[in-house]
Amino acid sequence: MAAAAMLEAERSRSLRFRAPPPTPIATGKGLRSSAVDDRLLMEYLEVSLRVPDLSLPDLYFPVQSPLKAPEEVDLPSLLAGDDSAVRRVLSAAAEVGAVRVTGVDAALIQGAKEAIEAGGSLFALPEQEKSRVSLFGRRDGVCDEFYWHRLPSPETEQLLRKILPDSYRTLRIKMENISARMETIAECITKILFKGATSQTTSRRFDIVQPVLCLRKYESPHQNDTRDLTDADSLLSYALCLHICAHDENFCIRRPEGSSIFKMSAWDVLVTIGKPFQDWCNGEFKTALGQRIFRPTDDPTQSFSLEYMCSPQVLSPEPDYGAKPVSLMDQILVVIVLAILYKVWLCIFS
Repeated sequence: MAAAAMLEAERSRSLRFRAPPPTPIATGKGLRSSAVDDRLLMEYLEVSLRVPDLSLPDLYFPVQSPLKAPEEVDLPSLLAGDDSAVRRVLSAAAEVGAVRVTGVDAALIQGAKEAIEAGGSLFALPEQEKSRVSLFGRRDGVCDEFYWHRLPSPETEQLLRKILPDSYRTLRIKMENISARMETIAECITKILFKGATSQTTSRRFDIVQPVLCLRKYESPHQNDTRDLTDADSLLSYALCLHICAHDENFCIRRPEGSSIFKMSAWDVLVTIGKPFQDWCNGEFKTALGQRIFRPTDDPTQSFSLEYMCSPQVLSPEPDYGAKPVSLMDQILVVIVLAILYKVWLCIFS
C-alpha cells in the first residue's frame, strides 16, 4: 500500500503542469483564492508567465526614419547661384532625392492662386464632358486630376474651347503663367545637378517629354468609384516634379529605402528627382516620389494642389545632324567669291 501511494504521488508531481491550472473560485469576501492548492497555482503561474529573452537586430526598431526630410533652400539664393545653396541642393539630391525651395516670390504665389481659381471649376464639369478629353484622371479614390499640357494638340485645344467657350482663354493664360514660373525653378535646379554630377553617362540622352501641369482636387473617398485612372509609372518619365500647395500641409517622400513625412509651409515648392536623372548620373542622385497627405477640411481652397512635371530643355538638346550655323562674315565672303566668279565668267564668254 505504501509503495502504491508513493508511486501515485510521484506520478502526480510529474503530470501536474500538463493539465490546465485550477480555476480560482472567489470567496464570499473576495480576499483570496479558494483554489484547492494555492501553492500549485503559484508554481504554475511562475513557469507559464516567464517571458523569454529576445535579441532582435536594430533594423526592426530603428532609432529614426531611414529617410530624412529634404533640405531647405532659399529661392533668391538659388537663382543667384549661392555656393551654400548649390551644396545643399546637391546634398539633398544625393541623400533624399528631393529639396524644398522656400522664399518663393509674390508673382509665383499669385500665379498659383490664379491657376487654382481658374482650374477649380473644371472638376464640376459633367462626366460626359470630361470623358471627351483625355486630360482628367483619378488617383487613390481621393484625388481628381486635370492635366494641362503646355503644347496641347490641335484636337485637344479644339475640344477645350468647345467645352469651355467662355473661360478657356483665361484658363490657358493662368496655366501657362504658373507653368513658366515653375519652369524657371526647374531649370535652375537642373543646371545645378547637371554641373554638380561627378558620374555622368554622356551617351545616355534624356527623352523629350512634354511638360505637364497637374491640378489636383482632394476630397473624401468616392463611395461608388475608387478606380485609379492615372498611370503612376508615367510620373517616373519626368526628370523633375515640383509640388506647391496653398496651405501648410504634410508631405510624404517615398523611396525604396523608406519614407519620410514632414510639414511643408504654404507656397513652398517641393522638388523631387525622377528616374531619368538617376539613370543619367549612374545613381549618384536618387529618385523620390512626393505625395501630399490629405486631411479632410471645410476650406475649399485647401483641397487643391499643383504639380509641375518636366524635363527641362537643357537636358534634351536638339540632335546635331551635322548642320552648323553660318556666320555673317562667312556669308559675306561667299557673296564676294560668287561675284568674282560671275565677273570672270562674263569676261570669258563676252
